[in-house]
Amino acid sequence: MFQRILAVLLLFVLIAGPVGQAYADAAPLKSGGASLLVPGLGQYLNDDQATKGGKIKMAAMIIIEIGGIVATAVLGGTVGSPLVWAVGVSILAANHLWSATDAYMRAGNGSGVSAKGTGAR
Repeated sequence: MFQRILAVLLLFVLIAGPVGQAYADAAPLKSGGASLLVPGLGQYLNDDQATKGGKIKMAAMIIIEIGGIVATAVLGGTVGSPLVWAVGVSILAANHLWSATDAYMRAGNGSGVSAKGTGAR
């Protein structure tokens, strides 16, 4: 079941992510796909660890991932399936989507450029 959910999420990111950027660059897809599989990997590929905020964000993603894995294991061993899907897997899915979206959006901008456009005039 988890594999089906992961496959659907991957398909969604690959189809809905590059809308409007017809084959412009492979870097955003590479970073987004890497972070979808391993949260923080796309940020590493984008060189986000070069800034303090990037380091904090990558550490948060790793901590959330470990917490989601532990929560899934503990809830699966004690309470059973419904709570595992409601809490443990939801934490993991949200973290993977956050990481993939962030890596995809920042891949073309570089680590020091804000998406708000405050530096461009």
